[in-house]
Amino acid sequence: MKKEQFNQDMNRIHVPVEKLVILEKEAINRGKKNKNLKRAKRYSILTACGLCLSLFGSGFIFTGVAQALSNIPLIGPIYKSFNDIASDKVESEQLMTSIDKQDSQNGLTMTVKDAAYDGNRFMVSIVYSGASALSMEEQTIGLTEVFINDKPIDAVISSTHSNDINSKTIIEHHQLTFSNFDEYADQIEVSVKAKDVFGHNGKWKVSFPLEKVIGDVSIFYPKVKTDLYDNKYRLTADKIIFSPLSTRVDLTVDYPVDMDLDDSYPWFGFSVVDDQGKRYDKIKIQTGQGGDFGHHMVLTLPPMNKTPKFLILKPSSQNSEGFSQEIKGLELMVPIENK
Repeated sequence: MKKEQFNQDMNRIHVPVEKLVILEKEAINRGKKNKNLKRAKRYSILTACGLCLSLFGSGFIFTGVAQALSNIPLIGPIYKSFNDIASDKVESEQLMTSIDKQDSQNGLTMTVKDAAYDGNRFMVSIVYSGASALSMEEQTIGLTEVFINDKPIDAVISSTHSNDINSKTIIEHHQLTFSNFDEYADQIEVSVKAKDVFGHNGKWKVSFPLEKVIGDVSIFYPKVKTDLYDNKYRLTADKIIFSPLSTRVDLTVDYPVDMDLDDSYPWFGFSVVDDQGKRYDKIKIQTGQGGDFGHHMVLTLPPMNKTPKFLILKPSSQNSEGFSQEIKGLELMVPIENK
């Protein structure tokens, strides 16, 4: 397999964007915490959103494939192909750390190509390869998990997207937003573990140290809130964090306590507009709920090179016909004081 041919295959990746968005939104909804179920607080990059199924085929690795994989220039293009919110900055500023470590077991090779971490988000790309054809529709369901410092990751937003480069190569893009900002040190120990994937019985593991991306981090505490809406709901903007891989907005959602008891607490969709009129929605914004009963919401937007003077948060909910409808009474302008 020649490098030029592999690059051509990379450029032909087709990612069904709208389908991925729907799957991710559904997975996030399934990830809402329910205190009555007493769910254990064990989250990983594949469990926080429910996107924990990796469906693959089987294959056998050979030396030529392993050598070709070590030279694939995945930094930047792979994240753009999967529409990661930081892909433009990742490519322009070379923010990914090249890893290129692999583990071969039972005829299957798992290669961690690159990764990045900025205290708020974590991203990693993984290549699975074999000499025989791999299938995205394998009946045997495997599991791939990512650990930091030998512990599962507590994530408020996470997802895994995969696509085949050719019949013998599949690439995965894993991304997550931590429940708590900056809970890890400047250097972390990452482990990617796979079990019984591609219809093969066995375990694969790649471990590596990872340095935090160097870049400016700005934190603001606006503490602005909406009026009470419909005698039920209020939003408070607690914190906004600008970091190399994302823009993070932490919100508190207030609602009647009886919604805790019957698990009917709200899940609002969001779009965000900045001071220049640029709108962040659909694949340019991610939402997640942390803690119990969705009182803590996190919005993750693409990283911003220039700090805006304000952000306008536009909540929405599904109407009776299943369409998203903005809730004007909960719209919130969040000023950002540049000190």
